[in-house]
Amino acid sequence: MTGDRAAQLRDAFDRGFALPHAAGSGARVELLRLRVGDAAFAVALVEVASLHGDLEVVALPAADPALRGVAAIRGAVVAVYDLRALLGVAAAAHPRWVVISRGGDGFAFDGFAGHVRVAALPPSGGAVVLDGRPHPLIELATLRGRKER
Repeated sequence: MTGDRAAQLRDAFDRGFALPHAAGSGARVELLRLRVGDAAFAVALVEVASLHGDLEVVALPAADPALRGVAAIRGAVVAVYDLRALLGVAAAAHPRWVVISRGGDGFAFDGFAGHVRVAALPPSGGAVVLDGRPHPLIELATLRGRKER
């Protein structure tokens, strides 16, 4: 991704917080669109504390194969897990993006496809259709619970 494209995505993401909701539009749910391997997914923005590109993740020896390592975010050490391993999706060896959940864990993934607003969330385990393609909803809190077992 070129620097210009990254800047455009970052600006569009920031504008999403600055713009007021249109009057009479009803409740809208904000999502981040992610790519994990060749698969498209979505995460509810309310679950996200921050999003980072090209974050340095330091590998650690661990019994959990999904643990990529740790990263320093705003003075805190954050565990970073591989979404590919947690979701069972094959992809490139070095995911470029990390989303930090409100719970404090990081999740590495391959591509960030932007921010969208939808009318409602699908039921748990469901998917939203964006640009004619289903995007299963990833619940970060569920992933944390799954890895802690």
